[in-house]
Parts: sequence; structure tokens; C-alpha cells
Amino acid sequence: MRQTAPIVKSIHSATVLERRLRVYCLSVLCLFGFVGCDQAEPTSYLIPKEDRAVKMPTPVADSSVTKDSAPPNGSMRILPGMQAAADEAGGVTYTVPEGWEDLPASGIRKANLRVSDENGTAELTILVFPGDVGGRLANINRWRGQVGLDDAPPEDLPTFTEAYTISQHPGLYVRLEGGAQSILGGLLPFHGSTWFFKFLGSSGTVLGNEAKMKAFLDTVRLQDTHH
Repeated sequence: MRQTAPIVKSIHSATVLERRLRVYCLSVLCLFGFVGCDQAEPTSYLIPKEDRAVKMPTPVADSSVTKDSAPPNGSMRILPGMQAAADEAGGVTYTVPEGWEDLPASGIRKANLRVSDENGTAELTILVFPGDVGGRLANINRWRGQVGLDDAPPEDLPTFTEAYTISQHPGLYVRLEGGAQSILGGLLPFHGSTWFFKFLGSSGTVLGNEAKMKAFLDTVRLQDTHH
């Protein structure tokens, strides 16, 4: 009977100690639980917008086309130095046909004239370029392309051209009758340059003013510093 009290006391102490350990462990678990809950909070990230632009490969240049080639619409390409050459070529005077409008010269053009009638409109431009700009046939075929005509061989030139004196110098008169549009023009080699007188527009207007076009060319006088 003397040993019973200490044993009971020891058991009681152990029980108290276990309870304290349980409380301590529970506290620790709760602490880790709170930390875990904090870490479980969802986090937002800003994702950059996807760039959907597609870089296309650079087209391969056609080796058959040079930088000095004429544009596909048949108009003459203005090459470096042409503006300066046009400025140095001197001036031009003329008489405006009745019913035609004389517009201000602009850029490389030496003159601009316009006519309108019941058939449509047409414009006459005067330009000058150094040299022969590819030659007489090349220039005429360029004009032919502008009114929907095929290139002509040299032997066909007499069918739509004739010798014509412009500013007291031998030149060439050109008549190109197209479909919707036509051209009446004059070409004049003049002291190392070539002067172009192109009357382009609605076929009815252009061809209906042919007499006035020739009368206009008869009045043209180029500034001639060589005589």
C-alpha cells in the first residue's frame, strides 16, 4: 500500500506532461497552418500580349528590271539630273489656240495646256530631256503604250509619223489613234536635247483638235543660245 501513492503521482505527472505536449504540438500545427494558408493565396501575373505580327520575306528583285526602266504605266521615269537639264535647256514661247487653257508650268514640264469639249478633255505638255532618251522609236512606242497600242517596228513609222518643222528645226509629227484615248505629238532634237510636245486625252477631243495642234506647233519658238 505504501507504493501506490508515488505510482499514482507519477502517472498523473505523465498525463499532465502529455497534455502540455499535445497543446504545444497543436499550437505549432496551427501556426504552420496559418503560414500555409498565407502561401496558398492566389498570385496574379501580368502576361505580355502575344505579338501576332508576321514578318513577310523580302521579295526577290527581278534581275530583268533595272532602276532606269520605265514605269509599268508607260510614263517616262525622271532620272537624276533631268530636272537640272530641263532648267538649262532654255525657255519656250507659243501662242495658245482659241478655246484652250494655258496652265502654269510645273516641275520638269515647260508648259501645260488643257482643252475641254463635248467629247472629253485633253492636255498638252511640253518637256525636254538631255540626249535622245532611248531613241525616237522607243519614245514613240512609249506613247503608243499609253493609249493601248502595241509597240511598232521601225518600218511602220511612216504610217503614223511625218517630218515636221518645229521652231525652225526639223522635227517629227506623231499621230497615234487609240481607243478611248489618242495622242498627237511632236518630237524635236535640239542642241543635244529632245523636246516632247504631247497632246493626250479623249480620242474625240484630241483628234478633233488636230488642226489646232499643228497650228500650235507652228507658233513654238525655243530659246536658242547657239545662234
